[in-house]
Amino acid sequence: MTVKLASLKADLDREEKGDWIDYPEWPGVTFNVSSLHIEAFQTARDLLFQRLAKQFKGRKVPQKVINAEMGKLYAGHILHNWRGLDVDYSAEAALTILSDPEYRNVVAAIEHCAGMVSAVDVEFVEEDVKNSAKPSARA
Repeated sequence: MTVKLASLKADLDREEKGDWIDYPEWPGVTFNVSSLHIEAFQTARDLLFQRLAKQFKGRKVPQKVINAEMGKLYAGHILHNWRGLDVDYSAEAALTILSDPEYRNVVAAIEHCAGMVSAVDVEFVEEDVKNSAKPSARA
């Protein structure tokens, strides 16, 4: 099989502006998220890890610290809205919830959905079947 190269192109506009993505583990819950590939997020993430490396001076950064800090980044760069939760979306609510280590499952859900914004629908080229003509009667 041959893959259509054009089907692998990223939709940069969708990745930047965001889209509604259903979270499959929680029926009825949908997040409006941008892609994890947007430049502003990647820059902020890289700076965060540099800061944490200095702060912890080579020691392992506790996972709950990473979860809380990543949640703050998701609230600021990735998450634009949600539906299906019993708390109405606001930027303030998102920051409070996503920076709380106890809500790591929400952070993981948003990360999953943000990864899905970049997904592509791979298409394949129908290949010509060689020697597909019927043999002649003289064969």
